[in-house]
Amino acid sequence: METLLLFLAGLVGGTMNALAGGGSGVTFAALVFTGMPPIIANATNTFAATFGYITGVIGYRKHMTGMWRDLIWQAPLVFVGGLIGGWLLLQTDPAAFAAAVPWLLLFATVLFMGGAKLEQAARRSGTRRVKLLGTLAIFLTCIYGGYFQGGFGILTLAALSLGGYTAVRSMNGLKLAFATISSLAAIFLFAYEGKIDWLGGLAVLVGIGLGSYGAARLTDYVSDSTVKRASLAVCWLVTVYAFYSTYG
Repeated sequence: METLLLFLAGLVGGTMNALAGGGSGVTFAALVFTGMPPIIANATNTFAATFGYITGVIGYRKHMTGMWRDLIWQAPLVFVGGLIGGWLLLQTDPAAFAAAVPWLLLFATVLFMGGAKLEQAARRSGTRRVKLLGTLAIFLTCIYGGYFQGGFGILTLAALSLGGYTAVRSMNGLKLAFATISSLAAIFLFAYEGKIDWLGGLAVLVGIGLGSYGAARLTDYVSDSTVKRASLAVCWLVTVYAFYSTYG
């Protein structure tokens, strides 16, 4: 029964991530709901989400022509950021992390709600004189991604805008490439410390893969605004539940 729940959560989360974003909060909440300690659930969620990142990079490869040179020199920075984020998670007291989870989910939900404005504000600042600031923003974002997945995609797009990138499809490809690299770095630490529930992670992973694939076909029938409203509603439900279960 738990495996089915995790698969369905992955299906919903994968669909949300492919169409609008916010799916990591759903899969994380489902992992915690099955009884996993929050830190193990977060590490497992990172493992499961990485499959969707990899397939996303493959899907965007045609739009990343000319971006590979940037990716090559930025990849080590992104990897180190993911390692730092994963290390910080492992140093966090489990009780403190459990208490912080609702606030992290709230932060991710608010980011999702105002993501377009955040990216536009960053893009207006995307001049050559702040290129280094954009690189620093990417590094800090990858630290956050190694620590917690919720809101990572929106933060990365804003950081890329700040660095002067403007082509949305190319930015999405770079975002997923960065997510893959930083997540693999964190997964290395999580696996070494035995913090990943592989069976639960595989159930979510399969759901994410199918959800991402199905989302590509769903776009022909559902408008972007409808998808975003539905995704945002799910994000708020997950956040409210997290506050209730932690403090209620």
